[in-house]
Amino acid sequence: MTKRRNLIYFILLGFFLCTFIVGSFFDYEINNALFSNKNTFGLIISVLGTIPGYGLFAFIGGGAISYGLRKEYKSWLRVIFFVLAIACYASAVYFSGKEFFGPNGFTGVTSEILGYVIALPIMAGISLLGWRITNKCENKDIWILYLIVLIALIVAFVPGCTLIKAIFHRPRFRSVMAVQDLEYYPWYIRCSNYETLMNSYGLVSEEFKSFPSGHSCVSFSFPLVALFLPYINKDYKKYVLPLFVCGLAWSLLVMFSRMLVGAHYLSDVSMGAIISATCMLISSIVIQNNKKLNIENINE
Repeated sequence: MTKRRNLIYFILLGFFLCTFIVGSFFDYEINNALFSNKNTFGLIISVLGTIPGYGLFAFIGGGAISYGLRKEYKSWLRVIFFVLAIACYASAVYFSGKEFFGPNGFTGVTSEILGYVIALPIMAGISLLGWRITNKCENKDIWILYLIVLIALIVAFVPGCTLIKAIFHRPRFRSVMAVQDLEYYPWYIRCSNYETLMNSYGLVSEEFKSFPSGHSCVSFSFPLVALFLPYINKDYKKYVLPLFVCGLAWSLLVMFSRMLVGAHYLSDVSMGAIISATCMLISSIVIQNNKKLNIENINE
């Protein structure tokens, strides 16, 4: 099973590497053909697209609550589990909530607080799911898997996407279309004078965060993490394929929507997927070599 999972990761990496290469040559032409500014369908998918990915934080937070309630652990360790649970849930609400309104979501709403209000019950439900599933877990050391996955997600989302955005400052296609004198930048050319361009054309910093796509990285993490379900309970193996297929289809739809509304190019969304797949592949290798997770007991 572990070999099949890693093979899937390699296949996906190869596929998105190919699309990344294609995008490197034809980014502008592809977006020019697809672009539909403020497309309602595209915005809805973009707004909802990261919920499954950020929901992984909430799920892990629910699992941490389960461990925090177990009396066999020492008090200080239970406190750590509760703090981790709060941090995971708060992160899920914050990052998913901020996508609803603003530059990358629906405009016309002056307060982003409404987005957080919407995200609160959604992430609470996912946390509850994480708590219930963890309570039924056969493996008492499943928290190791949660921790490895959590670290992989953080690495993918922060250094993997956020810091790279801060290095390249690639202008989004929608801004290139909106501002006549704003030049198109391929991903490999750093926009070093982005602050001058911001001031000259009245653009916000968010318009210079095209490469790579955070939405793609976050949404693509869900189907990849779904492959770890049998570690929690061997009976969940039957859910892996439908969750993976649905998650993959959803993430591809999110990638398309980001190109449709001019937020990203093909090379942007491809690199977001590559970052996520790479981090999950590394975490998979670490997990399968951890004897406490005892994957050998899971029926093939």
